[in-house]
Amino acid sequence: MGEAYEEKNTGNDKEEDMYPITIFNPKKVDKKEQKRLEKIFRKYDLEWDNIEFSGTVSEKNLKKIYAICDEEGLRLKIRNSLGHRRTDYRRRFFSENKGDIGGKYICAYCGKWLKKDKVVVDHLYPVKNASQSVEYQKKLRRHGIRNINDNKNLVASCDKCNRKKGTKGGLWILRGKIGRHRAVWFIRYFIRFLIILFGAYSLWYLYRVIAVF
Repeated sequence: MGEAYEEKNTGNDKEEDMYPITIFNPKKVDKKEQKRLEKIFRKYDLEWDNIEFSGTVSEKNLKKIYAICDEEGLRLKIRNSLGHRRTDYRRRFFSENKGDIGGKYICAYCGKWLKKDKVVVDHLYPVKNASQSVEYQKKLRRHGIRNINDNKNLVASCDKCNRKKGTKGGLWILRGKIGRHRAVWFIRYFIRFLIILFGAYSLWYLYRVIAVF
């Protein structure tokens, strides 16, 4: 393998977002090869603990390390710099969200009314994705979310939608962002009511016309 990895960490890293990473070598290597890898990653302040390399790097250096791992056949994992799933996020969600009409909640994805014990508190940006993707972590920061369990990243969901969403992003996140505002569903229900009312009136009027003949 080539050894032309001359880039080093710079003092500018303190001004950038930093990402904790681990690098694992799935292959068995001899001491000479291991020393070579240690020399490469030492330039990025990564430490070897006899199992894996680990440390915190800037986004700029992370891109370079991606390329190195790809060439060397190493596995890189970005640890979640925003925190891990907490055990008390459900309790914290309910303490900050008292429910809508009658203490019930609305599924942010489909608008279904839910009793408190039927609510699945969902992470809008999935924990798994945020722990593995720099782009997800940047999106969270842009939205002012500094912790994956922040109330801004939690929504009420029904069990069906929660299972469908899983770790998906994209339109599911958009639906959740819009659907977390109850006014959206009230407007939707009102429009649906008007459509039903108009349909019923149309049928009644058609019946009257037919009855005349």
